[in-house]
Amino acid sequence: MRHKHISTMILCLGMLFLGQLSQAQELTAEQVMKKVQDVYADKCCFQAGFDQVTVNVSMDIKDTFEGTMYVKMPGHITLDVYSPERQKVVMKGRSYSVQFLEDQTSVTGEIPGELNVENFFSFFTNIGAIDKNFSFRFPQRPKDLDNNLILVELTSSRAAPGSYRITLGIDSRKYTINRAIIYDALGNYNRFDLSEIKFLPSIPDRIFDVSGSR
Repeated sequence: MRHKHISTMILCLGMLFLGQLSQAQELTAEQVMKKVQDVYADKCCFQAGFDQVTVNVSMDIKDTFEGTMYVKMPGHITLDVYSPERQKVVMKGRSYSVQFLEDQTSVTGEIPGELNVENFFSFFTNIGAIDKNFSFRFPQRPKDLDNNLILVELTSSRAAPGSYRITLGIDSRKYTINRAIIYDALGNYNRFDLSEIKFLPSIPDRIFDVSGSR
């Protein structure tokens, strides 16, 4: 009898979630993204664990990275990479820095305007302006039931058509961005999956230092 009660409870919870996701999916892609903007509207900063997969289809290369992401809005993002080697990747406005912490070397440079943080990564770093930088639509498969996500495809209003596209995975209950997949014109992609998203009142400026020193 106990097993029956547990099974019934799981079934009811599953039906409740499916009802929530179905209700959320009745929204347009623009309405979903407006809810995302509302969640982040009064937030300065957040941090999250991330798992990144980078795939080069033509060369059959796949790399994986793990670490912590720090975002300060608008226009600041840092990836503190733990695996496979310690790195600190900082993008701030049009500047970037990659610091290889094990051998204490670094590379810095300038990001092209159409790919800078405010434009290209605005789905993380400038969510308030995301509707100015992108148009939205649902992809052919608009939900990920296994991970409770609504999927929204972003098309840049600044980059050349077909140069890249972005698919976001939006938490169907919290309306946080839990996944971002960036595809280039050749089908290569970077996928970020976020976990333990924490909104913060502030993040120290040193986290976003692009000078090449820790």
